[in-house]
Amino acid sequence: MNSVFAHLILDVHNVKRSIGFYRDLLGLSVRQTEELDGHHLAYIGTDGFEILLLEQPEREQSPSFPRGGGVVLNFRVTNLSQVAESLKQVQVNVLRDLEEPPFGERTLLVADPDGYAVLLSEPVGTYH
Repeated sequence: MNSVFAHLILDVHNVKRSIGFYRDLLGLSVRQTEELDGHHLAYIGTDGFEILLLEQPEREQSPSFPRGGGVVLNFRVTNLSQVAESLKQVQVNVLRDLEEPPFGERTLLVADPDGYAVLLSEPVGTYH
C-alpha cells in the first residue's frame, strides 16, 4: 500500500471563527469553502500543506469530544516577537509565553479558538 498525506482535519465548533484565526492572524490562505449536508468546510493552507476545518451540524457534534486532544500544529513565522504582540493584543489564549533562546528557535505556544495548540517558531542564531 502506498500512502500519501492528504491534509490535516480539524473538527471545529465554528468554521468562520477558525478561518479568522488561521487566515487573519496567521496569514494562511483559504483555498475553498463549501457546505455539504449541513457540514461547513474550509480548506486552508500554506506551502503545499493543507488543513481542512470541519464544522459538523450541531446535532452531530459531541460535547464530550476533546478538540485539542494532544495535537500541536507548528508554523514557522518571521518576526515572531511582533507576531506575539499582535496575538496578545487580540487576546489569543497564550499557553506558553515567547521563549527567546540565544540559538535554536524562538517559540510561542498559543491555542486556536477550539483549543488546538499552535506552536509558532522562528529560527534564531546558529547551532554549535
